[in-house]
Amino acid sequence: MTGLTDLQRERYVRNLDVVGMGEEGQLRLLASSVIVIGAGGLGSAVLPYLAAAGVGRIAVVDGDAVELKNMQRQVLHTDLGRNKAESGAERLRALNPDVTVEEFAEYLTPERARELFVDYDLVLDCTDTFGAKFMLSDAAEAVGARLIWASAVGMQGQCSVFGVPDANGDRLYLRDLIPEEPADGLYPKATDIGVLGAMVAQVGALEATEAIKLLAGFGEPLVGRVALLDAAAARWSYLPLRKAR
Repeated sequence: MTGLTDLQRERYVRNLDVVGMGEEGQLRLLASSVIVIGAGGLGSAVLPYLAAAGVGRIAVVDGDAVELKNMQRQVLHTDLGRNKAESGAERLRALNPDVTVEEFAEYLTPERARELFVDYDLVLDCTDTFGAKFMLSDAAEAVGARLIWASAVGMQGQCSVFGVPDANGDRLYLRDLIPEEPADGLYPKATDIGVLGAMVAQVGALEATEAIKLLAGFGEPLVGRVALLDAAAARWSYLPLRKAR
C-alpha cells in the first residue's frame, strides 16, 4: 500500500491526528499482523480496538464457548453457546472491512503456539490461567516473538510488554517476573474472588494501546516495567523489571 484512500483518511482521521502516528504510522498498522490468544474478558477490549484502529490482519484464537456467566465482561459476544473465536471474528469483520480476520477455534499446545507465532508481528496474551500464560510466554521466547502480557482478577490488573529489548538490550519474558508457574491455590482466581468487567476492560485497553504503539512505531512501550492497576483504590503503579535468568 502506497498511501491511504480517501475513505481510509476519513475512517482513521482521529488516529492520524495523534502526535507520532500520522499517515506513516497508520500505513504501518494496516500492513501489520497480530495474533490474540483468548476472546474473553481481556480479548473483548483488545480485539475491537485493534480492528477499529486498522491493524491489517488479526487472528483470534479461543477454543471456548460463550456462557451466560461470561456476559458481564465479555461484551464482544451476544450468542450463548457459540465458539468465542468464531463469534469474535464475525464482530471484527463487521466493524472494519479493512481488516483481514482469521479464526482458530482451538486451545493452543506449545508446538502449535510456536508454529503460529512466527507468522505474526505481535502476540497478545488475553488468557486467564497461569498455565496458559506460561505456555504462551515460553513459546514466544522460543521463537523470539514480541508478546503483550496482561492479567486481571477481582479489582487488580497487570500488563507488560515482553520480547522487546530493554535499556540493557535484554528481551524479558514472564519468567523474568515470575520464575516458576505458581502452585494451584497460591493466587486467587476469578472463580474465588470474582472479576469486575469494567476493570478488565481497562487492562485490555492498555494492551491494545501498547500494541498500536509498537506496530505504528511511536511512543515509549511498557518494556522493563509492569503496570499494576488497583481499581478499588483508583491507582496505577509501576514495578521495574530486569532480566532474572
